[in-house]
Amino acid sequence: MRLPARCAICTLLATAALLSACERDPAPDDATNAQAQAEVPEEETITEKEDPVELIEPSDLGPKAPAIYFTTGLKGYTEPCGCTADVLLGGIDRITAFVDDSRKLHPEALMIDGGDWLFEYDTIEPHMEPQERAKADVLAAAHKSMGTLFSVPGPRDLALGVDFYLEKMSQAGMVPLSANLQLHQTTPKATHVAELGDWTVGFVGLTQPALVEKVYQVEARDEEAALREALGQLPEVDATVLVYQGSPGRAEALAEQAGIDFVIQGHNPEKRVDAVALDEDSFLLEAYDQGRYVGRLKLYGPEAEGDFVDARAASAEAREALRTQIGHVEGNISLLDVRTGGEETPLRQRLQERVDKLKEELATLEREGFEIPEQGRAFLFEAVAMEPGYRLDDAIEKAREDFNADLARLNAEVEREVIPVEEGEPFYIGTAQCATCHVQAHEFWKGTDHASAVATLEERNKAFDQSCIGCHVVGWEEPGGSVLGKITYEAELGGTTFTKDLNNVGCESCHGPGSQHRLQPLDASGTPQHILRKPTEQACATCHVEEHSPRFDFDVYVRQITGEGHSYSGAP
Repeated sequence: MRLPARCAICTLLATAALLSACERDPAPDDATNAQAQAEVPEEETITEKEDPVELIEPSDLGPKAPAIYFTTGLKGYTEPCGCTADVLLGGIDRITAFVDDSRKLHPEALMIDGGDWLFEYDTIEPHMEPQERAKADVLAAAHKSMGTLFSVPGPRDLALGVDFYLEKMSQAGMVPLSANLQLHQTTPKATHVAELGDWTVGFVGLTQPALVEKVYQVEARDEEAALREALGQLPEVDATVLVYQGSPGRAEALAEQAGIDFVIQGHNPEKRVDAVALDEDSFLLEAYDQGRYVGRLKLYGPEAEGDFVDARAASAEAREALRTQIGHVEGNISLLDVRTGGEETPLRQRLQERVDKLKEELATLEREGFEIPEQGRAFLFEAVAMEPGYRLDDAIEKAREDFNADLARLNAEVEREVIPVEEGEPFYIGTAQCATCHVQAHEFWKGTDHASAVATLEERNKAFDQSCIGCHVVGWEEPGGSVLGKITYEAELGGTTFTKDLNNVGCESCHGPGSQHRLQPLDASGTPQHILRKPTEQACATCHVEEHSPRFDFDVYVRQITGEGHSYSGAP
C-alpha cells in the first residue's frame, strides 16, 4: 500500500530560475498588495537552513498562574519533517526540554496528551512494524520524562492492537482516559481530577465511536451518554476540561452540555493559536499535530464564580491582521531574493524594515495584548511553536538519534519483493536509462534538488526510514518499481539485463514508468509514445501534500523543475 504522505524530509524542488522581470521600486504598500499576483517562491529546504540558531528560552505569557500543558496528535513524529521551512517545527527532544523548562515558569503546572501519539496511521503494514515499534519506545521515554499524566485513546494509538497500546502507556507512565471505551479487559478511567495550585481541575476523556468501530478488542458506547455520566461522577471542581478524540463538529455539540469549560481537540487538531468560543461558556483549544506546537492553558480567578473569559479576545483580530501582513511582505522578499540572488537592494531593505516593524507590533500584542479582569475568572491560551532554538533534552535526543542510526539494521531484517507487473503493462527503468536519449534534459535534472533527494535523507540517517524514503525515490511501492531493500537491482528489458537504479526523484516520478517508451519511443508518425509527456498536478500531489508541502503550487513549482532542455508548455 502506498502511503499518501510518505516523508520526513519530503521531495525537494529544483533551485528556482531567475525571474526575467526587471527590478522596480514600488512603495512597500504596493509590494505587499502585489502578493496576490506574484508567484509563490520556492520552498526553503532544510539544507538551506544550516546557520546555527540562537538559543530560545521559554517565556511566560501574562501574570503567574497555574498552567496546563498539552500535546495533541503527535502521530509518531520524533522530529520535524524538515521538508520545507514551514515544517521545521517540532521534535520530541525539543518538546521534552520545553516542558521541563516551562515548569520553572509557573508555581504549578501539569502535562497531558490528547491522544493519537503513537503512529501516523491507524493501520500499519507488517513491513513497517519493526521501525514503528522502536520509534514508540522513543516517544514513551519522552512522555515518561515529561511526567505526562494521561492520554485519550485515538485510532492511531491502536494501530498495533490494544495490548501494545497499553504496554506503551505503562512504559510512558501514563494512564488511558476514556469515559466510553472498553479496551479488551481494561476499563480506562473516565475522569481525572488534579490539584493545580488553588484550582481543582476535572478532566474527562472521550473517543468518538466511529473512529474505533473496526478496532479489534475495542468496544465503544454512546459518547453523549458516557459524557453525562462522567460529568455526574466528578466531584466539585473549579474547571472542567473535555479531552476529545473525535471530529470538531461533535466536539462542539458535546461542549453544549452544562459544566464543560474547555474542549481540547485531540484528533486531527488544526493550526490555531487562539481559543475558539464554542458557545457562551466553553472554548475549543487546539495545538496542531506532529509536535509542532505545545498548548498552554493558564487559569485566573480561582475564588471567583461565573464563566471563563478569554483574556486575549480583545486583541485576536489585530494579531491575525498583523500575521497576514507579515506573510504578504515576507512572500515578496522571497520573490525578490529569487530575482536578485539575495542581493541587498534598496527595495529589499525597505521591505525587511517593514517586516521587522510588523513583527515588533505583533510581539508587543502577543506579550501585552490581554486583559486579566480584577473580578471573575479568566484564562490565557497559547499554542507555542516548537521552533529551532529551544534546547533539546539530552537523553531524548540520544534516544532519537540512536533510533535513526538503527533504522538500517531494523529494516534490513524486513524481506520485501517488488510488486509484480501485469502482462503488457510498463515498469520503471530508472533515470540512467532515460538519459541515454534525453541527454540535455538529464543534464538539467542533475542540477535540481530532485537529483539529490536521497542524499538529504542520508545526511540525517533517514535513508532507511520507510516513512521518508518513498518520496525520495522512483516508483515506491508501485508495480515494477522500488521497495525497501530493492531500490537498485538487476532487471531485464528487451532481452538485455541492466541495473535498475531508482534512487532520487527522477524522470519517471513525473512521466510514469518508461519501459515501453524505452523500447518504442516513437509511433509511426514520429510522435513520442508510451510515456506521460506533460505531467499533471496529480503526479506531484502524492508527495507534495498539505501536511508536508503547505505552499505547494503546481503552476509555480513545475516551472522550477523545468528549464533549458527540459521545457514545460502546460498540461494537456
